[in-house]
Amino acid sequence: MLGALLSACTTHEHQPYQPSTSPTPVKVSLETGYYEYQADTPQPETYALPFQQLPGYHVSGLRFPSSELNGQPDNMVDARYYRSANSGKKPLLIVLPIWATHTFPATVVSNGYAVHSKGQANILWMQGDGALFDWFHIADIQDEAEFRREVDAGAGRFRAVAIDVRRLIDWAASRPEIDTNRIGIIGFSMSALVGANVAGNDSRVSTAVYVLGGARPGDMMAECNLVVEYMRESVQDTLGWDQEQYRAFFSEALAAGDPARWRGRYRPEGTLIIESSRDDCIPAASRAALFTATGEPERIVYPYNHWQPFLSMTPVGRNVLTRDIFEFLDRKLLSPDTLDYRGPHQVTSSGTAR
Repeated sequence: MLGALLSACTTHEHQPYQPSTSPTPVKVSLETGYYEYQADTPQPETYALPFQQLPGYHVSGLRFPSSELNGQPDNMVDARYYRSANSGKKPLLIVLPIWATHTFPATVVSNGYAVHSKGQANILWMQGDGALFDWFHIADIQDEAEFRREVDAGAGRFRAVAIDVRRLIDWAASRPEIDTNRIGIIGFSMSALVGANVAGNDSRVSTAVYVLGGARPGDMMAECNLVVEYMRESVQDTLGWDQEQYRAFFSEALAAGDPARWRGRYRPEGTLIIESSRDDCIPAASRAALFTATGEPERIVYPYNHWQPFLSMTPVGRNVLTRDIFEFLDRKLLSPDTLDYRGPHQVTSSGTAR
């Protein structure tokens, strides 16, 4: 059993990006405005993190009020900033949290890439203690009007954190140590959707990694079998909806958070999608829609469910997923001569990692 687990954690297919040779250009979405904002460039309060320092970095906390209602403690934007101690402009990697859920993936990437890049990148790790959608609370709602209001409020929090990220980019653009031509973003699961909406609306994002994300959020809500399934079954019993009514409701309620809306605005040459072929939360149609919308970029596919690929970010899975992420970020954010990096694995002619 252990051997099977290790094999599943490390086996995956790596598909390179193939630039399109079609003479027909992709139609760019004309739906604009939802992620626009009027707030000024933030002037964050900084606070010390004496026990979280890393060689080659000055690590501090940043905090400023959100311009929206983001659902976070005190309605603040909170981030940890790993500022390189090396001179000269460096790229910036923005690491998104899985709000009110698991901190492990963002912790591994933030601390790990700081150590790996040896001070050659600045890193901004956004914190996310508050839920965007409180599934258990929603599951207990007995009134349809209240249910609709709570879902609308969750969609508003989703929009708010995306705007918070754009305002963090505003702040980054004012910093002399940050190369604004090299700004990357990485998100996991829910935060992959947030990251894709940011990248689809902010051309300053040059590099993006979406781990276990997708498009068509209505399909996700109708088919995800994790805590979302508990909420779905409770709501269906209370409101008497069938699955297709539920799908239609969320397709409309979360339409503005669908990354597929921004097809034609992404940079496929600077994008990596990491997905799971047996994902039991992000259905195949959602995964395919994100891949198409982002221009069919480089993609890595694991033969596992929604959470098991994260084992590949641990020694149990030989850190394969982590190393793949770092290798991509090295290629896209760092200069070719920055690191002596030999790559995480060999790839066969068929594209299967071994």
